[in-house]
Amino acid sequence: MVESASDFDKRFKRSPLVVCSELDGQIALFQSSTCDYLMLNETGSAIWDALHSPKTLEQICEKLLAEYEVTPEQCRMSVEEWLSIAIAKEIIA
Repeated sequence: MVESASDFDKRFKRSPLVVCSELDGQIALFQSSTCDYLMLNETGSAIWDALHSPKTLEQICEKLLAEYEVTPEQCRMSVEEWLSIAIAKEIIA
C-alpha cells in the first residue's frame, strides 16, 4: 500500500523474474525465484497489463477508471491491495 505522501510518485514495474503467459483467456504468472504460480482474475490482469511500463498508483487507477465502472475510492483500494500482495510475492517491484 502507499504509506506516505512520499510514495505518491513511486513507480511500480513488473519483476524481470516473472514469466507471463495467457492460458484460456487468463494471465498466468510464474515467479522463478520464489516458485510462485498465480492465475490473475480480471482486475489483476488489467493491473498487470497496465504495468507493461512502470506506472504510479495514480496512473494505474486512471487506466482502470477509464475501463471499469467503479468509484475512484474502490479502485484505489483494490489496486493498493493488489500491489501489496504482488510486492510481497515479488511479482512487481
